[in-house]
Parts: sequence; structure tokens; C-alpha cells
Amino acid sequence: MCGLAGLIRYDGGARVHTDRVIAMRDRLRHRGPDGSGLWHDPCAVLGHTLLALVDPANSAQPMRSADNRYVLVYNGEIYNHDALRAELSKAWRFQSRSDSEVVLAAYATWREACLARFNGMFAFFVWDTERRQGFAARDRLGIKPFVYAEQSDEFIFASEAKALLPAMHARPRANIDAVTEYLVAPYFSGVAAPMFVGMNYLAPGHALRITAEGVHVWPWAIEGEATASPGSWKETADQLRVRLAEAVRRTLVADAPVGLFLSGGLDSTLIGALATQAGATPESFTIAFAEHDRYDYAASLIVDSDDQPFAESASTHLRLPRTDVRPSRDDFGKSLREVASQNDALPAWEQELAQHHLARTAGTRVKAVMVGDAADETHFGYHFLLDPHATSDPLHVLQRLTGDPYLRPGLLARPLEYFGTAYRALAQDAGHEWATVGGRLRATQWLVRHRWLQRLLHNGDIHCMAHGVEARVPFGDTALLDLAASIAPEDALRHGIEKAMLREAARGLVPEPIRRRRKSALPKDQGAGEHVRQHTHETLRDHGDSVAVVMDVPRLLRRCADPSPLDEHERAVMFRASALAHWATLHDVSFA
Repeated sequence: MCGLAGLIRYDGGARVHTDRVIAMRDRLRHRGPDGSGLWHDPCAVLGHTLLALVDPANSAQPMRSADNRYVLVYNGEIYNHDALRAELSKAWRFQSRSDSEVVLAAYATWREACLARFNGMFAFFVWDTERRQGFAARDRLGIKPFVYAEQSDEFIFASEAKALLPAMHARPRANIDAVTEYLVAPYFSGVAAPMFVGMNYLAPGHALRITAEGVHVWPWAIEGEATASPGSWKETADQLRVRLAEAVRRTLVADAPVGLFLSGGLDSTLIGALATQAGATPESFTIAFAEHDRYDYAASLIVDSDDQPFAESASTHLRLPRTDVRPSRDDFGKSLREVASQNDALPAWEQELAQHHLARTAGTRVKAVMVGDAADETHFGYHFLLDPHATSDPLHVLQRLTGDPYLRPGLLARPLEYFGTAYRALAQDAGHEWATVGGRLRATQWLVRHRWLQRLLHNGDIHCMAHGVEARVPFGDTALLDLAASIAPEDALRHGIEKAMLREAARGLVPEPIRRRRKSALPKDQGAGEHVRQHTHETLRDHGDSVAVVMDVPRLLRRCADPSPLDEHERAVMFRASALAHWATLHDVSFA
């Protein structure tokens, strides 16, 4: 829920810059179509847009404490807010049922220790008017975003990078390193740093404090790693099932309809099954591209099968209402421009168009949707984790998933090797080694958890919130994450089956063909290859100069003009080239 923005200055003249915060806030209107607010004092201006899911009449922000000391802007859902309210009510007189007030009361009471008590997803900022300092924090998975910039005389922040642009002191400039990573390793890109120079992400599980002396950032969530599962195979699977059921019940709580993105895969079907057990019948939404039943999925890199028949089976079995979202292929170019304008981390893969169409339709029916995100990344759900060659070096994962990135000659020698080495070093810096089979598996899983998952969660948030829909992530539930982190990889991948423990927990809840269904990514329109080629040719012909600093535009134009069939890598790089050109044009980005 919601969008937040703010500006901090210690010269006492913050309120003079109210218009800049309003401009940032207005760029977040899609995140909060139910209301907006503004507050200021001499050192701070805070803005907020509201998507009201709990107690909408009393959820307005910025929200002030009764003594006016603390002022909150908050984005997220704290699923255990009722329990926390009961604990805090001994000293705090609550005026609403909203979780926003619980966040404010929890911070006022426990300061930063409140973070470990929250079960949910969140990004928030609290201004302390007495001490003239600000505190920000982000949930442990990074489901909800927080972007900031330090300029010469001020600190600014917002829920999205593009919302900061009206308050920056200069024309937007591309972060060439981040854009290069996007072109070479899209699945891992867009999370270490924003695509715009001068901005930073507050990392998942981190907190930030700003005072007159400067900005201090530190991790508040420290994760361990399992060496052995906590109980027997059956005991752990049973506990996993119980905790996921509790997580689903928590994510269903709202004063507005909560839907479900249903792919017919294990994760979303399991969520649907547990929702029905909790007495809910969430409306489900499934992407359905034309003629997908004719495609040979054996040729696909990460999409293993068509979702639609599995989703139909799941919804019938669970008796859930389902809407098949059927995009028009003729709208490909228009949709790509829209997605490029929404995703300030740059659209990494064509499947984001499916997310866009799903969210746009869902936004006409519900205010929140449950999604299966984070299941694969926290329960060992990727096929390549079972491949000793793939896990022996990050380079091999990149070679499997990306092809020639068509970089400008001289920009970066041997790009796949460059980023493979960089990711290997990241895992090593986090304490992982590549000397043993088990060590390599854990190192690869760490990269999936800390880079791949961050990109997926960013995309889920940005595309849903673009249509005023909150993506709720049951697999991000704190209690469930704690249990998942305690399951040893050898158990999670038992008998050479990815996500084996979670599959066992789903036994009897979902149809067996779905329980056994192999991981399949969200689909793209397999029949749109020529639309991708034509749109890329037109886009680079008209706007190729905007990306020529990083891409070999002449060579890519020649490939677009060549009528020979595109392989999946070539199609993907064309999609990213078009997305990059649209992003640069829409935001007036300089590559200088």
C-alpha cells in the first residue's frame, strides 16, 4: 500500500521546498489513489499517497503521534498488527485499526527494536521533531522499496526512483555500470543501485538514520544458514504446511477484496488452497496468450509449460472464480512503452508484460493480490541448483540464461566473465566458498536469494502498484522465512527434486499433476517474436542515439533487418534494447 516521499534539510528552510515534495508525491499517485497528505516543519517535508486496505477512514498520512513528536510515512502491511496493538495499548491510546498507527506506536515505544517484532512487508520513515532526526527501515526481503539521494544540502527519499527526479538538482543521468549489468545479467540487475546516478536503495533488512551529522545505514536483520533441518522429514513438512497456512490467513486480512495471481504452479495453487481452507474465495487472475498450446516449450530457457490449462484445473478443483487475462498482440509496442515508464529499474524480461496486464485487470476488481513470489528463492525451486556444472560458477548460470548482450565495442571486455567473477566475489564476501559441491550449491542459492529475488520482488511491487494493487507475499511471512532458512539444502532438494520439502507440505492440498509440476516461469507471448523484432527496429531507428553509448545499435539494427528466426537470447536482447530506449526517452536520461 501507499507511496512515500520526503525532504530533509538542516538549514531550517525545508518548507520552502514543499512544492518539490508535492511533485515527488504526485509521481506516486498510482501507488495511493485513495488519498494524499503533506506535513512539514523547519527541517522536514513529508508526503504520502494512500492505498487504504485496513480502516480507510482513519489511515491518513503523514500520521502524527498524540504528542506531535513523531511523524510517520509508511508503505506496507504488518500482518501481526492486532497482536502488537494489544501489547502497545497499555501505554498508547489508539485512534484507528490501521497497521500504520501500530508502526508509529511501535517505533515510539521500542525505537529500532520494533523491527524484529514486525511480521510483514514495510518501508517507512519516521521524523523525530524533538531530536530533529529521521529513521527509515525496510523489511528483511525488500518487498517494499525505499530509494534515497544525498545532495549537497539535503536528503530526499521516495518509494520509487523516478519519483525522486523532480527533486534532483540536475538532469537525470544513467548509471552506466547499472545499465551495463542490466544488459548483461538482467536477472541479477536493478537491485544493487538504481539506474539513475546519485541515488541509492536502502537494502533489504537495513535501517537508516539521518541527523545533522549525516546518514548512517546498518543491517537490522541478520540471517543464518542451515546445516541440518530442525526435525524429521515429515515433521518439518508438516510444520511448513502449518506456517504457510497461517501466513495465508494473515495476508487475507483487509477491508477490501484480496485476489490471487494463479499460474497453476505449485506456489500459487497452494496459496489458493490454503485461502479456501481459511474460508476465502479469492478471485484469481491468469495470463492467457493466444495459441500457447501450440508452442514447443522444450525450446524455452525458463518457461517449461503453458500456465492456462493448469490454472483452469486448479481453479476448478478449488472452486475459485478465475479471469483469464488475454492481451492483444497488436498492443505490444504500447504495452512495452507503458512498462518502461513504470519500471524505473528497467524491464528485465518480456514476462513483465504479463505482470502488467494481470495487474491492470486485477486493479479493476481488487485492491490486493496474493502472489507466489519468494517461494522458489527461499525453498530451492530452480532447476539449475541440481546441475553441478551450473552451480560451479556464476558464469555458467549467466551463460545458460543470457546470450550476446550487443554491448558497444570497447565498453566491457568479456562481459559474462566480468559479471560472473563479480557475483562469485559477492558470495565469497558473504562467507561462501566454491571448493566443495555443497559450498557451491549454497553460494549459488545465496545469489538467487539476494540478487534474483530482489529483482522479482521489485518487479512485483512496481507493476502491481502502477495499477493501485498491492502484491501480498505469503512466502515472505517472517515465521515461514525462519523455518525455510532452517531447512538444509539437501532436504530442500531431496531425491533430486527442486522444492522437495514444499512439495511434500502440499501433499493432499493441490491436484497431484500440479504438486509434481516442474518450475515454469511466468509466460511471455511466444507468438510475438516478430512484433518484438519490428518494434525494436522502429524504436532504435528513431531513438537509437539515446542508447548508443552502451549498445552496438548498428549491429542490432542489422539483426532486426535479418529475417532469419530469432533465438530466445536474441529476442530478449531486442526487448531490453527497446525498453532501454523508451526509458531513456521518457525520463530524458543523459548517458554522458
